[in-house]
Amino acid sequence: MRQIKSLRFVLLIVLLVAAITPVQAQDEGTVVIAPGDPIKLALATDLTNAIPEFGLDISQAGQVAVAEVNEAGGIKGFQVEIQVEDDRCTGDDATTVANRIASDPQVVAVVGHICSGATVSASDVYEEARIPMMSPSATAAGVTERGLDVMNRVAFRDDVQGVVAANYMYKVLGVRTLAVLHDNDTYGLGLAEVVRDTFTELGGEVVAFQGINVDDQDFRPVLTGLVPMAPEAIYFGGYVQQAVLLVPQKNDVGLQDVIFFSDDGVYGEALISGAGDAAEGVYAAFAEQPKTDPERLEAFVDAYEEMFDVLPSDLGPFHYHAYDSTKMLLNAIEEVSVVDDAGNLVIDREELIDAVRNTTDYDGLTGLLTCDEKGDCGAGSIAINLVEDGEWVNVEVPEDLLEMEAE
Repeated sequence: MRQIKSLRFVLLIVLLVAAITPVQAQDEGTVVIAPGDPIKLALATDLTNAIPEFGLDISQAGQVAVAEVNEAGGIKGFQVEIQVEDDRCTGDDATTVANRIASDPQVVAVVGHICSGATVSASDVYEEARIPMMSPSATAAGVTERGLDVMNRVAFRDDVQGVVAANYMYKVLGVRTLAVLHDNDTYGLGLAEVVRDTFTELGGEVVAFQGINVDDQDFRPVLTGLVPMAPEAIYFGGYVQQAVLLVPQKNDVGLQDVIFFSDDGVYGEALISGAGDAAEGVYAAFAEQPKTDPERLEAFVDAYEEMFDVLPSDLGPFHYHAYDSTKMLLNAIEEVSVVDDAGNLVIDREELIDAVRNTTDYDGLTGLLTCDEKGDCGAGSIAINLVEDGEWVNVEVPEDLLEMEAE
């Protein structure tokens, strides 16, 4: 009798384990998707914190890409499901989100994350879980410098963006004294350091290099401290949430004639609507307008507007990058996935990681994209933009600055 009870106990344990274990192949290196089940793609973005408009734009662009694939029949007859996660653009939240994504053995790949600090934190989790990722917007140079084979991005690099910004201020705007502010985060600080070092090498004087507390609402004490230094320009490395306060507040303390120059984290309608009239004359760097067939860009914008009843440009600048990031991952899934004799879609994780990293000449909305050995896949040059008459206007960048980017 005791032996029978022991056997029943063992059987009960086995059944409980089976009940709570997700359905997947015995080999943890593969994802097995049963007929009728979706291919699960995660998209991690910021929806409620530093750049929610940018994050929503990226999320919706990813959904446009997935809808396009699904309408064309999916991948080998399997539909794609996109799971959107809010990482709030912070390392801690991104780690939590990444662990949640990695705990689902059916998630195949990740679009994101969008902020550089969040991306660095999350990518360590995905590296261990062997889940490839493609960021549309994490621009910090160090993001792809850590030897992770799951980490890829369509975004341009800040060690290029910062060099072009410093040269533009020095050579085109004639700035010789510069104050540099940053948000103390991976993205803003790293970019600010590039600008500081490049501007100094050009012969300019950096009269201040200072971090701000991103939780503050009043930056006048910091800005007032710059007044006696008489900078001709202020460069800010950070996001629009702080820029919409810094721009009008610099005018309040007597720095209204000082140029305000910033980065891709500020380039969007949110800066203009948030800073109001004070936004006039603000500069920001971003990728150049794609040279893709205008009809393709127009078709994307039309599909986006039809799905979400808003123009992508009303929210943020990274929609083309998000679309390309999503499509590149889906193309790699198409390449490596196989349908087995039982009709399951089988995806080998290591083969998928290699396929993403070896993407070559993908004809995207942002250009012809090829990933290098580090996972940098972006195309195009850096553009400079200016708020003029309440709108962002692209300004001419001299050829020698463009040539410098390729060095």
